Amino acid sequence: MPGTTRPRAARGGLLLLAAVLLAPPPFGSLAAAQPRAPGEARRREDARTHFQRGIALRDQERWAEALAEFQTSRSLLMTLNGTTNAAACLIQLERYLEAIELYESALHEFSERLKGEDKRDILLVVKLLYNAVGAIGIAGAEPGATVLLDGVPRGELPLGAPLRVPRGPHTVRVVKAGYQPFEHRLDVDGGETVQVTARLIRLQETGTLQIAEPTREGPDARRVRPARGAGSIDDREERGPRSTPRLLAEVSAAAPLVVSFGGDTPTGCVEPCSNPLGSGVSLIAHAGYGIDHLSFGASAGYLSVQQAVRGRIAEIEAVNGASYSVRVDDTTAIRGALFGAWIGYSSGERLLLHARLGAGGLFGAVAGSRASARASTSGALSFGPLEQSAAARFVYVAPEVRAGVRLARRVELALGLEVPLLIAVPRPPSSQRVLVDTAAGVDHAASAWFPGGPLTAPLFPLFMPALSARYDFY
Repeated sequence: MPGTTRPRAARGGLLLLAAVLLAPPPFGSLAAAQPRAPGEARRREDARTHFQRGIALRDQERWAEALAEFQTSRSLLMTLNGTTNAAACLIQLERYLEAIELYESALHEFSERLKGEDKRDILLVVKLLYNAVGAIGIAGAEPGATVLLDGVPRGELPLGAPLRVPRGPHTVRVVKAGYQPFEHRLDVDGGETVQVTARLIRLQETGTLQIAEPTREGPDARRVRPARGAGSIDDREERGPRSTPRLLAEVSAAAPLVVSFGGDTPTGCVEPCSNPLGSGVSLIAHAGYGIDHLSFGASAGYLSVQQAVRGRIAEIEAVNGASYSVRVDDTTAIRGALFGAWIGYSSGERLLLHARLGAGGLFGAVAGSRASARASTSGALSFGPLEQSAAARFVYVAPEVRAGVRLARRVELALGLEVPLLIAVPRPPSSQRVLVDTAAGVDHAASAWFPGGPLTAPLFPLFMPALSARYDFY
């Protein structure tokens, strides 16, 4: 069998090396049994002419033109030589699946004439070709469902054997009337068989058309009355299958950050005062219901965030009526339970983009701790931590964006940023007087206090980078 002299790639070279091992006999010597119909001699002569043109084009490495001549010759007269030469051209054109089909056709059509080394060489080439293509097996769908591979129908389920495909990306789509279509994208390597489980979901809403008999309004009168839930005939293709509503569950773990809680803590923070970002932890569960790109539901979780301000200046009052400035270390923390509702929009298939808006309440406590600054100079007022807390109730509005990838048909992993705006109702207050017992008080006073004030601002934002996992219940 004629082959090639310049392989395109290492794998192609190996296949073509196996192809040149086949040295077919002259045209027609291994032809299938010839019918005795009139005009057979002329058809045989035309087949020989096209075959010889193919040989000439093959020697010039004009593979596509040579293939056309060999295929024309085969359509006039089926010969082993024409079949194997056409297959060799297909290998050069990297159309490996068609080459396999031709070689297998030769093994079947000329099984009685192929003996010994010739048959062994063809089997070797077919084996090598199988390593250059892959296969996709499809199971799990409803019997009778149609399989489309890269948009081309390939049969109905169950399939007799896996579908052979060129290596690379492919799209499998399985459809059946009354079911939601299944679609899956995958990559197939050479020599690999990938199994796909295609589970079709039955559509929950169906409809029928009822054709009424002629009425007295006229002999040609007809009424077409859609049953409840059915659409019009004209738009049934445009609308496509209805999307199946689904339940969903999601868990988000976040690391909330806060610039400032407000209140009186940030005031008086001048050098060498330190006012870093506050941080904490949050765990929130979302449950909801999705239809098409929209979803909505409820959420519940826990939030804890804390911020420390070191070395700020605060005013303190003594029993003698005087006031003094001292440096203090303040720590403020908010902890509580979150309850709310949300609505979201999603788009994308493999890379998923989500936008969500949540609203609800935070119910917990605000705790504050104050102590004399560690960097205070000798002789300054010194006191241990003064603890206080107040019940906290906040209303929040939380916009959020996320980007995720689908790990499986129902499982998604996403990264996002949520920015809840907390609104205090009312602002949590501190005690009006916090007594400070000291052995060396201000001007030797026995006690002093800090003026009371709210522990937080009326509203402040949190910034919550989050990692979330989601599961859809189809």
